Amino acid sequence: MIISVNPFNNQEIGRFEETSYAELDRKLLQAQVGFTSWRKTSFEERAGFLRTLSNLLRENTDRYATLISSEMGKVIGDARKEVNKSAMALDFFAEHGETFLQDEVRKTDDGEGVVMYQPLGVVLAIMPWNYPFWQFFRFAATTLMAGNAIVLKHSSQVPVCGMEIEKIFEEACLPGGVFQNLLIRSDKIDNIIKDFRVQAASLTGGIGAGSEVAMQAGKHIKKVVLELGGSDPFIVLEDADVQKAAEAAARSRMKNFGQSCDAAKRFIIHQDIADEFMQAFSEAMSKFRFGDPLDEESDFACLSSSSQKEKLESQVQQSIDQGAKVYWKGDQVDGEGAFFNPMILTGVTPDMPAYREELFGPVASVMEATDGIEAVRIANDTDYGLGASVWTGDLERGWKVSREIQAGIIYINDEVHSRPELPFGGVKKSGIGHEMATVGAREFTNRKSVFYPSLK
Repeated sequence: MIISVNPFNNQEIGRFEETSYAELDRKLLQAQVGFTSWRKTSFEERAGFLRTLSNLLRENTDRYATLISSEMGKVIGDARKEVNKSAMALDFFAEHGETFLQDEVRKTDDGEGVVMYQPLGVVLAIMPWNYPFWQFFRFAATTLMAGNAIVLKHSSQVPVCGMEIEKIFEEACLPGGVFQNLLIRSDKIDNIIKDFRVQAASLTGGIGAGSEVAMQAGKHIKKVVLELGGSDPFIVLEDADVQKAAEAAARSRMKNFGQSCDAAKRFIIHQDIADEFMQAFSEAMSKFRFGDPLDEESDFACLSSSSQKEKLESQVQQSIDQGAKVYWKGDQVDGEGAFFNPMILTGVTPDMPAYREELFGPVASVMEATDGIEAVRIANDTDYGLGASVWTGDLERGWKVSREIQAGIIYINDEVHSRPELPFGGVKKSGIGHEMATVGAREFTNRKSVFYPSLK
């Protein structure tokens, strides 16, 4: 039984029977059959379907946003943005997918070659709870455009979102079998990966889940893309616009109430402007308003679950026990929901969870650096490498610092966020492979080379 619970009020949304083994086998067979026909469709047909999906999302934005807010606690304004961003990604790849995936001619000294980007088959999508629509639809846009079929295993925290996505596909009249929703727990994933009808897997989640999926995919020699989050550094150098940087820091740390893989989490501030930054940072953080996630005036509500709250509380308390100081803390919120007070920690040192681990919630870990070199050293002193933000008044300096940071996405004088025009993915334990842009469109394809010699 999979149970959906509203994390704001702890009220049960629904209980759902898991997909049986017999039904699972039927769905995988349908996906395989659906792929055999979908792979033969034209780019124009696939683009038309993506646009239909996009239109459905836009036409029903409020309904889907309300569902997202109710099931995982995101405030309604952010949920609405998530739905619209999903539609934007679908439109983008409908427009540019053919260009990204068309055959490429390569001249050689003795002939000519063609690189083809052909679909792999059925791809398993293992999706997270923090962006239940966006994470899936950005994956689906490229995967479907490439001609693959999809089986979705959504997070057990958001089963209703998964079922609603299934309804959207049904309403869009996607050819039978090309999309299948699996209402299952994580313990069944290994059997799906090894199934002969599944050719690849994409996971967005934690390191533990990613490691397990990678192990199973490797065991069965199957392609895998992993997006495993990060502990992104936010570097503010002494020549930066401190007020602008502080306001952006607060927005980035509070994005999705801190439950975003590419949110700023470790704030590395040049010692010469540290006091000024901290005052501006805490003032900016204090402006965010707590409230019901369905209230249009709310800036934040709650974490996604009581278990997420307990984990974050433990990480923070361990860090405090080891010497971290609470520089600023939001007003106490009482109740039975997954409530958590936003806070800023200072005195963070390498032995603390606030330094080493990803704090998936509204906790900012602040460290000081004596110069740009030390700032980069601290930024790179992590197992993660997803994104980073660099703030400086000298753009050339920003470019130089960016080249030294070990991450997949660097923003200069701006907050990190994903966009379809640029590859999204990290290094080290932040994952394998990319989503979005040309490289993301080609991840689940067979890059087939065909050569023919020159006539002599």
